[in-house]
Amino acid sequence: MSLFIQKYGGTSVGNLERIRSVAEHIAATYRQGHRLVVVVSAMGQQTDELLDMALALSPEPPQREVDMLLSVGERISMSLLAIALNNLKIATISLTGSQSGILTDDTHGNAKIQRILGDRIRKALDTGKLVIIAGFQGMSEAGKEITTLGRGGSDLTAIALAHTLKADRCQIYKDVDGVCSADPRLVPAAKVMPTMSWDSLSHLTWYGSGVVHNRGVHLAKKYKIPLEIRSSFNLETPGTLVGGSKTVEKAVVHAITHRKDLSWIRLSGAKAETISPVLSYLFTLGEHPLFVQQQHTDQGLMMDLVLGQKFKDKLASYLSKDFAAVKITERGHGLACITLVGDGFWQQPELLGRMVKSLGQQPLLFDCKNAVANLFIAQENLEQALRSLHRDLIEAAIP
Repeated sequence: MSLFIQKYGGTSVGNLERIRSVAEHIAATYRQGHRLVVVVSAMGQQTDELLDMALALSPEPPQREVDMLLSVGERISMSLLAIALNNLKIATISLTGSQSGILTDDTHGNAKIQRILGDRIRKALDTGKLVIIAGFQGMSEAGKEITTLGRGGSDLTAIALAHTLKADRCQIYKDVDGVCSADPRLVPAAKVMPTMSWDSLSHLTWYGSGVVHNRGVHLAKKYKIPLEIRSSFNLETPGTLVGGSKTVEKAVVHAITHRKDLSWIRLSGAKAETISPVLSYLFTLGEHPLFVQQQHTDQGLMMDLVLGQKFKDKLASYLSKDFAAVKITERGHGLACITLVGDGFWQQPELLGRMVKSLGQQPLLFDCKNAVANLFIAQENLEQALRSLHRDLIEAAIP
């Protein structure tokens, strides 16, 4: 009997009608003779609603208590889904992250999975039960504290379970039909990509696409776990199959993603070893800069970062406490980063010229690697730039 891991996002289980629909789909798969472990997110916007309540009581609530609060969301959806499945005469048990043996480090709010025991999951499967797991959460191995894995962490839960349980298939059900060549809300011509490599999806999710949790994609790549990104609303659509890689002899742009509300800051008076604690601190906040550069000048070492605007003040506060000699200045705000993901950019440098020409303006920063090109521009020009780049570099390449 094949073992499937299925993950359903917040909109997929956003209300009781959606939970009934998902339960019927899961039941149909189970009745085909498959063993099933299902990972769920909190219903709809419940995580944001819970966080808003915490912030209404305190501008800086203790992160331990925030984790305790937010973990409730997934527990609600897992138990409701288990109730719906039992009503369909499917023997089902729901388990929290800690009951599943998902053991993490001690970082509240953005914990890393250390290992998964999974004994109770295996025991339930061996007795023929269908298992529902609360995503996004675990328990710290050292302190036995409830922890959360960061935004989108239910994807990471599902992919980590696929590895631990040696699943035959890992299906991520979302409110989109698959991975698109750009955000279809901003680029109407964007299309679902039937296949893509782990590398391409990893780049897309690192630089802004929220379709799958980036750490989950990294884990899938490391352990060669094929992923299916599918829609829970259009169950007949095949979605996107992720895995493997293709070697190409010409430069190609596969997809475009973006982030906005960015600040470009400069740290002066820093030392070479400053970068490590700065990046570590930002990671605990769930943030990573999209651009990092160090340079030696007559005034000493300078460090440029592009990061989310909402993290700038927190970083400044952190530096004032632990690195008082480091001064922070803002070089630009209200920026957007457009990221083109593909292959062979350095093999055909003329493609880079086409990127800038299609952009229709000089980027404030242009950072290029062989499979990723980042164009930093003023945010007000984002939508037009996305459509132009997609038209000239993706649509024009379709035979």
